Amino acid sequence: MLYWAATSDLYRFVMTKLQKLLTVGSISAAFVFTLAVPSGALVARQVAPGHANVVTHAVKTKSTKIAFKGSYKGTITLLMVGPSGSTATSVTVTALKGTGTGTDLGASTVTATGSAPSSNQCDEISGSGSLAGAGSKLLLNVASSPSSTGCASGTSTPTSVTIKGVAKVTGGLGKFKGATGSLDFTAAFNVSSNAAGSTETDSFTATVSGTLTIKS
Repeated sequence: MLYWAATSDLYRFVMTKLQKLLTVGSISAAFVFTLAVPSGALVARQVAPGHANVVTHAVKTKSTKIAFKGSYKGTITLLMVGPSGSTATSVTVTALKGTGTGTDLGASTVTATGSAPSSNQCDEISGSGSLAGAGSKLLLNVASSPSSTGCASGTSTPTSVTIKGVAKVTGGLGKFKGATGSLDFTAAFNVSSNAAGSTETDSFTATVSGTLTIKS
């Protein structure tokens, strides 16, 4: 009996120690496990998004063709340039103003300035101008070239003058924003004198026609 009691006491003692050791061991194991695992593994990481495929879409530009026609009449003011007392060596158009109608402009106006030598019966001309109406405008430029000329019907004044050429469309506003193309034009007027230093205002008539490209 004594042996059994001693054995029982020894058993309880051993079991108590073992339980304590297991408890401490569990805590230690948990502590060690915590240290062993990177802290980042216990936190939900934000996954950086992968490189997104950048999709580019080509913007298609629409182009509209417009057959333009217009007719105008008004006044043209000329300044004969040259040494005083001699025949003018060049002519400056200080103002051209007129009214008429044009495709998509309706009732509209034309304005322009320009110049040309007057050494020959036919000379190249250059200038710039615009057609405007209905809140829209066409900007025009005439470069000096054999395709744009002013020709007098006679070799002395008074005489009639005919202008023919090609005006490049350099831009526009309103309906004609972004317009490109070219317009053929003709104009006619009379000149009273070609004396250097003289100025005069004459009546003119003009027509323009061509194809415009409007990009949108």
